[in-house]
Amino acid sequence: MPRPHWSVLVFGDSWAEYMYPTWAQVLGRRLGATVHSFAQAGSMCADLRSQAQRAITSPQVSKAPGGLLPAETLVVVHTCGNDFIMKMAEAFMGGGLGSMFGGGNISGMATPEMLQPNPGVREVVVITEFLETMHRAGARNFLVSGVPIFLDMPVFNMAMPVITAMVNSGKLEALGVSPGDPPRLAVEVQAIALHDLWEEMVQEFNGKHSESTCVFFDEVAALERLRLSFGPAVFDRSMWDFSMFHPTAWGHEQLAIEAHKVSTEKFPGLREPSPTTPPTSAPATSSPTFSAASGYSASSGTSEVKADGAKKMTVHIRNVKGDVAFEVLCDPSWTTSRFREKALEKAPSGFADSGCVCVFAMKGKFLAESQTETLEQMGVQDGTQLIAVVKSLPQQCWRFLGTQTSIHQSPNSRELLNHYQPFAAI
Repeated sequence: MPRPHWSVLVFGDSWAEYMYPTWAQVLGRRLGATVHSFAQAGSMCADLRSQAQRAITSPQVSKAPGGLLPAETLVVVHTCGNDFIMKMAEAFMGGGLGSMFGGGNISGMATPEMLQPNPGVREVVVITEFLETMHRAGARNFLVSGVPIFLDMPVFNMAMPVITAMVNSGKLEALGVSPGDPPRLAVEVQAIALHDLWEEMVQEFNGKHSESTCVFFDEVAALERLRLSFGPAVFDRSMWDFSMFHPTAWGHEQLAIEAHKVSTEKFPGLREPSPTTPPTSAPATSSPTFSAASGYSASSGTSEVKADGAKKMTVHIRNVKGDVAFEVLCDPSWTTSRFREKALEKAPSGFADSGCVCVFAMKGKFLAESQTETLEQMGVQDGTQLIAVVKSLPQQCWRFLGTQTSIHQSPNSRELLNHYQPFAAI
């Protein structure tokens, strides 16, 4: 349905402004809206400040009486891809690339920020500032894309040898990733950490501005759906251009379809008319409600108090893929080992086969396997979301509950087994 009275303002990097129309620009076309792009290829997250000022002062952008942006304005932002690429490249050029070609010394290579715990914190501050600026300018509809940390992107094939070397040299121990672990694990956990950080940013903005609608567009999940839909052969051949990082024109068209579905579902002013359906009665028995954004069941946000007065807390658990989610009621004084026992009791059937062990990641870092440190001391609170990763020790492979990545038998298998000895009794 054409919406000529709507404007789509595009901000960000080369995934928003390229040599052909990007998914954000195609989205505007699909909505029948006027599109104004202030994005710039090669830009960094900090460039959002100048892009916002250009949009606010642009005579081409429609203004409501009083000079503010009209309510029929959709702000689309895609950023941070270049920030993380630069962080990785700086580390690689400092020694990693040399090791890829048989030279260099990985031991002298700095660990890039992208592969350190809790990545993206500084970038979220900048994006939040941008959203607030556009809100003060009158914008009330925001579509914020995630960072495309997508492991089936060709460019990651180049980076994986370097990441492998970093894993095996012990440079990613801060993430809980040890020598002999698969390199994909480090990137997967960081991608999840970024996803959760972006989602939290959007939720906080909505909580602060109830009259606005800010929506998180999970670009990685969209890419995964497209790859599953078209099949790996067609998708891998058609999705990426010569850069091995940017979508082709066809790829942007497919992402635009995904973004269009999200936009017409989430933004009240963009919803497509649908036939009226009779209301259905509520089920007789109550069941957990699941957040469409995060995938885990919602809770009241208050800790339960035991009979002896001690508090309990609800922790949300989901797998990497996001298709399995459940809750665990636990004690803040529990260790990781005790929490794991309870989690495996509550987990759906088939969650972890015999011979497998389960570890938990929070904000880009695995929970410590300590006999004394408690969940509370590690920062786990009521309502915290943890990512469960199931590992099969005998086969030396990691199984991400829906995807499986096999690795060669580690030469340090005995050391690796000893490293995970606390799990062996579970």
